Amino acid sequence: MKKLVSLSLALMLLLSVFAFVSAEEKPFAGQTLTISTFAFNAELLQKNIYDPFQELTGATIVADGAANAVRVSKIAEAAEGEYDVVIIGDMFVKQLMAEGKIDTLNPASLANLDSVYENAKAPMGEGYGPAYTFNRLGIVYDPASCPIEITSFADLWNPELVDYVAIPAITNTSGPLFYYGVAKAFDLEPGKDDEAIFAKLAELKPNVKSTYTSANNTITMLNQGEVAVAVLLDYSYTTAKSANPAYVWVNPVEGLYGGYNMLNIVTGSKNKELAELFIDYYLSYDVQYAEAIDGVDSPVRTDIELDADHAQNFTYGDMVDQLILPDWDFVTEKLPDWTASWNETFGVQ
Repeated sequence: MKKLVSLSLALMLLLSVFAFVSAEEKPFAGQTLTISTFAFNAELLQKNIYDPFQELTGATIVADGAANAVRVSKIAEAAEGEYDVVIIGDMFVKQLMAEGKIDTLNPASLANLDSVYENAKAPMGEGYGPAYTFNRLGIVYDPASCPIEITSFADLWNPELVDYVAIPAITNTSGPLFYYGVAKAFDLEPGKDDEAIFAKLAELKPNVKSTYTSANNTITMLNQGEVAVAVLLDYSYTTAKSANPAYVWVNPVEGLYGGYNMLNIVTGSKNKELAELFIDYYLSYDVQYAEAIDGVDSPVRTDIELDADHAQNFTYGDMVDQLILPDWDFVTEKLPDWTASWNETFGVQ
């Protein structure tokens, strides 16, 4: 196998040279890249990312999909070298960093990094992995069964919504975002006014049908009429709306609380060069565009242009500058206390 001059050059060649060489000549033939990733949209990820990357490089991708918290535990307990790349939300990246399970990478190896929004290049600090998509928290409701019009998080406390509402558990990716949204709705401050915030959440409890850990299960509850209102991240609305186009998305008046999903190398990876190449490929124009067009993820590249139909469900364009991003170091510090208070209020998840 010819030695690559650089990963940046390799990425420039991926869409041309690699497509015309035999499997034996491909630069990573025989190597296996094991990634920890989300369980949803597996078929689209296979089509848009895994299959093309395998064809271009000759490598084999093994994707281990599960919920965020499950994957954090699996990676923390795994033998060194068992995983190469982790694709996961910001809060969980911080948890893995605290466990010493996130390795640094060489930003110079990412040829596509200059094409992404500045705040997506290294959200957890220089040398750590980029974000590949933005998300924001909103409210989805079924106008056929919801008795009120909703414009804010504060509306969830309306007594007409008794047993109608689904909210994310505090340990979900969206849980802390909801916590910040509740604080804003009642002019409170996370960390300073936690007792008052949980008092407000206790007042909400009669309206809460579900404190979910799975957005997919919550969408099923919406579709089956078990709930009429759900607090969800924007990419989940894409799935929900495909089942019922009448569902309404609300950007709450409290603001656009949001975050990232990120790409990072797992400490101990034996395929670090291949892992960096995969991360760079994930940021490529073709992948970012395909994922956006298929309704999977909002793009982080500044050169992706979407029409109104494809952009409507995403955190995209000018909206990126409106995101309110929590201090994830602070969230990680406070999360054990918040989880204990949450469990006292809503029961153990």
